Amino acid sequence: MKYILLSLLIAGMSACSSKPLDVNYYLLSPPQLVEQPSKNNKTQLVKVNKIVLADYLKQSSIVMQINENKMYFSRRDVWAESLESAITNALLSDLNQNSTTQYTSYQGVDGNAASSELTLQIDHFHATDKSTVISSGRYWLSTPNSQQKIEKTFYFSLSLKQDGYSHAISQQRELLRLLAQDIQQQLASLLVTLNNNDI
Repeated sequence: MKYILLSLLIAGMSACSSKPLDVNYYLLSPPQLVEQPSKNNKTQLVKVNKIVLADYLKQSSIVMQINENKMYFSRRDVWAESLESAITNALLSDLNQNSTTQYTSYQGVDGNAASSELTLQIDHFHATDKSTVISSGRYWLSTPNSQQKIEKTFYFSLSLKQDGYSHAISQQRELLRLLAQDIQQQLASLLVTLNNNDI
């Protein structure tokens, strides 16, 4: 009788053991051939400081907002790289598209060589249960040689037309393109102000 109970217990425990969790890894920007911009065409250099992420974005799980204040962290769907690095690389790529300004990471430029600085804080960057993706935060543009500075809050939202994380992440990538356009416009405005002050 003792052996029968032991056999049943072992069989029950093995039946209860769960299979390993399948994990899906996602890239914010898929690998692609990027043409290096000609530095001869660039009129100024902007140093992009280290991005400040909200604490809940500093982990690998992909996040979804449920209701107004509940966040769901997926254990099965995770970022393939740190979100800080992914956002920095995507934003630098977008900022340098069709621009006469060279945007570069704080790691790759001498601070004295930059004519302007960009500091970015991201408070929200996730999908929601309302079939949207959102991005919000603030950024600062400043020029070391003058007192001119722009501080701007931003909020961007796009609809989700398909189910699944792949589509949501593609839309999050679009949010960064919108942010890059906004930053470029604000920098152009700052430069116009500086030029007018010099006259």
